[in-house]
Amino acid sequence: MLAALTSADAVTWLSIAVKALAYPATLSAIGSVLVLVALRELSEDGRAALRRTAVLSALAAAVFTALRLPVRASFLMGGTLDGATDPMILGMVADSPLGTSAALRLVGLALILAVLWRARTGLVLALMGACIAAASFALRGHALSEPQMILGVLITLHILCLAFWVGAFAPLARAARLDAPAQAGALAHEFGRRALWAVGLVVLAGAITLGLLGAATPSAVSSPYGQMFAVKLVLFVGVLALAAVNKLTLTPALRASNPGAGARLCRSIRVEAGLVAGILVTTAALTTLSAPPGNSDSAQATLFAPLNGPAHQTFGDAS
Repeated sequence: MLAALTSADAVTWLSIAVKALAYPATLSAIGSVLVLVALRELSEDGRAALRRTAVLSALAAAVFTALRLPVRASFLMGGTLDGATDPMILGMVADSPLGTSAALRLVGLALILAVLWRARTGLVLALMGACIAAASFALRGHALSEPQMILGVLITLHILCLAFWVGAFAPLARAARLDAPAQAGALAHEFGRRALWAVGLVVLAGAITLGLLGAATPSAVSSPYGQMFAVKLVLFVGVLALAAVNKLTLTPALRASNPGAGARLCRSIRVEAGLVAGILVTTAALTTLSAPPGNSDSAQATLFAPLNGPAHQTFGDAS
């Protein structure tokens, strides 16, 4: 794993950075809409703030999603600036699974902007956009392996559940700071009940996906993919531990209006968000530098090897 990171060139690092920014922005946009729909205890001010978060996140995600195309084009031309602006190379990237995924994601993100429309229709359109943006992750990378349909459904479900979790960080922290303790506690309690399902589905979908990709074996740990995935797993266990503390200790204290409970919950949420950020950065590196053992995406990626300059990492990335 470390060897793959240390040998990565500037374009590979740029690709990792763009992904690491696109992932949280996209999850925040999707998750903000899901939280608006799912959590009834949100205050009116909290709903207004969450709508703004959804819009800003969608705009940022659109920018970083679009940037992935010239970065990939530059990779194909050996890391040159000319490659990032070459119409022919950009056309090749646009016609690839990356281009298809990016186009669908941009459509979903555009629909999420309808969340500013306060009527029910606006929220319905935004929810459709959130589902479309989540489904865009299933149009390339690991989801192109067989069984493609099942993997696509699992990856979409995984993204939706993870996005709901990520999307709740900002409104929960805001409520803990600004709302009355009883109201903030009611919101945290409602999220905790919904999050149990989300966590279960994230774990289940992830486990089945790994099994179908042939990556859930002891020998996989010796590969760069397995080692990076182990880092993700450790960080995820940390997130689960903090979530358990929030649900079993901090939320009851907040509902009881215990002094300092809101501040403690805010600190816990910040640490939890930091761990999730670590997971997303690891995922960005993981999907850029390696592929699951036996994944057909690595074979597909040889079609997109650099056309100029030294040989770079040729594994396909997952999303």
